[in-house]
Amino acid sequence: MFIRGHWLAPPNSECLAHAHPLVPLWKDSVVQSRYSTISNLSAISDQIISGVLDVPLREPRGFDRWFEERLAGGTGDGWLDGFSLFPAAHFCELLGRAVLSYKIPKSRKLHAEHAWWSFDAGYVFASKGEAAVRSALSELQQLIPGENLGPKGKFGDLYDRLANDLLSEEYGPFRELLRDHIAETWPLGPGDDLMGEPVRKRRLHSVTSAAREVGMDSRRMRKLLSEAGFVRPTGSDQTDPWDLIEADKIGPFLEGIRHFVSAADLQKMLNLSRSQFDLLRRDGYLQPALDGPDHKPLWDIRAVRLFFDDLMANGVLVYPQHPDWFHIATAAQRFKVRPGEILGLAVGKEPDWLGKLAGKDGYEAIAVNILAVGKLFHRGPAAGMSVEAFAKSFGLKPRAAMILVRGGHVPSVMERNPKTGQHQPLLTPASITAFQQRFVPLRTLARQLGRSWQAVLRDLEAANVSPFLPEGQDIGSVYERSVLERNGYSRPEI
Repeated sequence: MFIRGHWLAPPNSECLAHAHPLVPLWKDSVVQSRYSTISNLSAISDQIISGVLDVPLREPRGFDRWFEERLAGGTGDGWLDGFSLFPAAHFCELLGRAVLSYKIPKSRKLHAEHAWWSFDAGYVFASKGEAAVRSALSELQQLIPGENLGPKGKFGDLYDRLANDLLSEEYGPFRELLRDHIAETWPLGPGDDLMGEPVRKRRLHSVTSAAREVGMDSRRMRKLLSEAGFVRPTGSDQTDPWDLIEADKIGPFLEGIRHFVSAADLQKMLNLSRSQFDLLRRDGYLQPALDGPDHKPLWDIRAVRLFFDDLMANGVLVYPQHPDWFHIATAAQRFKVRPGEILGLAVGKEPDWLGKLAGKDGYEAIAVNILAVGKLFHRGPAAGMSVEAFAKSFGLKPRAAMILVRGGHVPSVMERNPKTGQHQPLLTPASITAFQQRFVPLRTLARQLGRSWQAVLRDLEAANVSPFLPEGQDIGSVYERSVLERNGYSRPEI
């Protein structure tokens, strides 16, 4: 049996020579009798000799060997050797208990025979240096549930003791390490306390703190921050519940959120109808500041107002009932164009045909000079005939002609009608030639044969020659020339 004076040091828990955990022999609150070794040993000698006090052996751990070496005057092999022995060992214990709290709640006190768990768990990280300690602290922040828990809630006694009790110079390096880590990785703001010192300026934001600052639900805030590229989206395999953003970088974004509005609110603020809003968006104007699959689009009302203010900066003040000035929506209807097409002629320029209606605000105030804008939309002759004119030329019903065009059986081009200003299919000379080469209406065939259309129709029906039925639709007596040729109608004299 052995008894050594250095085993009285609290961090010691095992005899390294025999791998036997240290066993408490007696307790006494009276100092004189507690240190009476002869009388106390005599009282338990039978228990010692019989082995009653023996416990299962335990393989020495890293902390056991390091502490023993330091007690013997030697040095270990790491970062901890730069500090006084007992503060370093105590730091290992506090760090280890924080690490173990992931599996063993901080409220649950470890049994005496398990006290070594804390020392060794902390030593695993502390022996590797400051970077490993910081890594362990960061991992705890993520693993321990509760984004709203403060540093004490995450780190327990490690924070509480270093912040409030262990204030001597020997513990200074450990306090600074923990304080610096929290300052660099925690979303603390003015009014918060950092180890007894008030926080003067916010360095970091979390999703929760950002949501709290602007008075928004944190789930919606995450969606907005994700859309803006600050954090990963909810549901991502890499979503980090401890996502942090530098306060200086996110500050303008949070300030902007206070001015974000929905589509309905934007229309109301700008005196803009839903139909005009949709038309402008179709032409690339009034695009949302934030838009994503998980939330409704939002607009920065400041940016939108700035756009219209810049547009109208040099606008002529126009009073109601002026005969040559109309609201932009009215002018667009008159010229059969979209309002965005008129805006496109004004953005980035200073046109003298753009004005501001007195007493109006927002989109409702935009006016244009109808005479000047009319010259801008002057149009030349059409590129071809309309579907209606084509149908009339060949004796077809307009519906039948449109079926042929939309089905691609007769080629066409999409052009703006010079009279209406609307885009519509037009048939060029090449389109007419293509139609005549492939199709022939009954009346045209009858004229070519010099017979009545009734007689030709009876012959075609007798020969079981059917008119063309695009996608099964009846377009009247229009025949494909290839079908007629197979039935002997390739020559007019027949």
